[in-house]
Amino acid sequence: MPLDDDLKNLITYGEKNIELLFKFYIEIEDKKYIVEYKIVIGKTENNTIEILNETIKYSIFIEEDKRWKNTQTLIETPFSEDIIKLKKYNKNFSNEIDLLKILVIQGISKKMRVSSIFSEEIKVFLKDNTDLIYIIEALEYYGNLNLFIVSNKEIGMITLNLLLPLKIKNLNSCGDLPIQIDKNESIIVNQLIYPSVENAINEINIVLKRIIPDLQLKIEEQRKETLPDGNTNIIADLRSVREGKPISLRYESEGIKRIISILGVLIAGYNQPSVCLAIDELDSGIFEYLLGEILEVLSSEIKGQLIFTSHNLRILEKIDKKNIVFSTTNPENRYIRFKYIKPNNNLRDMYLRELIIQEQAEQLYKETKQSDIKRAFYKVR
Repeated sequence: MPLDDDLKNLITYGEKNIELLFKFYIEIEDKKYIVEYKIVIGKTENNTIEILNETIKYSIFIEEDKRWKNTQTLIETPFSEDIIKLKKYNKNFSNEIDLLKILVIQGISKKMRVSSIFSEEIKVFLKDNTDLIYIIEALEYYGNLNLFIVSNKEIGMITLNLLLPLKIKNLNSCGDLPIQIDKNESIIVNQLIYPSVENAINEINIVLKRIIPDLQLKIEEQRKETLPDGNTNIIADLRSVREGKPISLRYESEGIKRIISILGVLIAGYNQPSVCLAIDELDSGIFEYLLGEILEVLSSEIKGQLIFTSHNLRILEKIDKKNIVFSTTNPENRYIRFKYIKPNNNLRDMYLRELIIQEQAEQLYKETKQSDIKRAFYKVR
């Protein structure tokens, strides 16, 4: 899948590129890896983006010595004859390597804004049963099936009552089911995975009725349609049910629609260590007390990862202090953890105190004066 051109907005004004670094812990049978994947994204003269560099580094756990091996570079792009001939890279490429084909594939990948390292065409030239191929396939599987991202775009679609992306994840299927709440509650599902969708909604209902009493989801098949390729889709309606009465999802509050949208993958993350869910503005529209109750349960019990941003201070009282990172006003050091926290400290009180006294290493908030704000309003009368 090509990189979204909106990623150019991540590049700081005046800079030419941005470097993103991700670290993973991977277990494959009896092997354990710590893997670093780095990607450098640049802005072109045409104001689009391109991938300038990709690197995979890794460290493997030596069971006999009970230690981690020093980090090594497994592969990096852009490919060139000099790079491929290096011993540390050459061991991963097959003897039938065709440099010209690799360079052509690399050029096409760059133009299409897709990864060279993860392309199927490049994998043809890699040796089987190597650490590199194991790691590439593990990262692909993770990205396709276990990584879920909820962006502000999705929040906007829910707020405007246009679309509710129902995220599901179980053993048989995963992904987003777009529900058109602006017109009706119809969803289109391939007949082969429809039973998995029904099962996912049943799982959501088990938790949903404990979060929002008397609320359930109900899916009803309306009709089938046969596609030109011979596959069959099922068109179904999805509605909320309260006290036995069906209600259109568009009439539910924004917070309830958000909870419904992400609950399927929250359940998966609660039970599966390999699931990661990243949510922007998690607190948007959700009742503060209810949000705190949900996060308190997840904070102590979740097996997977939940990464989110929020402005709600109640969260500071419900999540373990070591799991909270604060944004700062310093672009060179944008995120920090609080220091000097005692076991009996209330992090919410500490945060509010820090906004005024500024005892931490970085400033969290540029001070404003109420009198200046009042004067500014007065001037524009």
